[in-house]
Amino acid sequence: MRGFYIVIIFLVAILFGALFLYTKYFPTYKQNLPNDNSGEVLPKDVKSSPIESPNEVLLKENKILSKEFELLSIEQKITFGEALENAKYVEKLTGVRPAFLMSILQEELALEKTDMCYLTDIKTGEGIRAVGNEKRIKTMHPTRDLPAFLDITKTLGKDPLKTLVTCPMSFGWGGAMGPADFIPSTWILYKDKIESITKKVADPWDIKDAFLACGLYLSDSGAKSRTKQGEWDAAMIYFSGSATSPYTFYAKGALELAGKIQSDIDALGDN
Repeated sequence: MRGFYIVIIFLVAILFGALFLYTKYFPTYKQNLPNDNSGEVLPKDVKSSPIESPNEVLLKENKILSKEFELLSIEQKITFGEALENAKYVEKLTGVRPAFLMSILQEELALEKTDMCYLTDIKTGEGIRAVGNEKRIKTMHPTRDLPAFLDITKTLGKDPLKTLVTCPMSFGWGGAMGPADFIPSTWILYKDKIESITKKVADPWDIKDAFLACGLYLSDSGAKSRTKQGEWDAAMIYFSGSATSPYTFYAKGALELAGKIQSDIDALGDN
């Protein structure tokens, strides 16, 4: 009889041991099995990308759109969103990529912002720096640009001696006007075309006119192809009048800026 109880106790111990092993290890075993339904075993270190809420997306877009977009030679403030709206309008007329057009305006700002001049002599084209009053002999070309500049300022009711233009760089002449930084003789070439579109007097210091003039010039210079080479050539011509000039720093800077601006535009989605 005693042997019978020993056998019973032994069997119960085995039963409880088996139950313990099943409870501890079987669930883990099942978790490690591949999913027969998907046919795919995910790597253990893969983490899912965070999903932005609608509010987070809206905040990001508003931050981009509300950024200041400074322009050369004018005090009026506009935002990135307003600049993009103007650039998209010009795109419809010229085919020029908005990010590239905006990059050219920003490149002009970076180059000329701290070196603006006033004319002091409407016969020789001599001038002075707006800050510091240093003399700049080649502020404006006396035969190529001065007559056009005097005509433009007279039409717009501006005093030619109190109107900011760019100072000369270490080479060439200064005298460029407005956000698009057009020299007067080049502005005259586009004046009629701008006016045929806007139905008003063309103004180099008007933001919409400046965007349009910039887009027309870039389009004529190859940017309407929307290729890297086309935009490179257009930037080179915009700065120096030639796609083969040695001033490649300008085109390089413009394309780099265009890439950053395009990233912001892409982040806006369908806006």
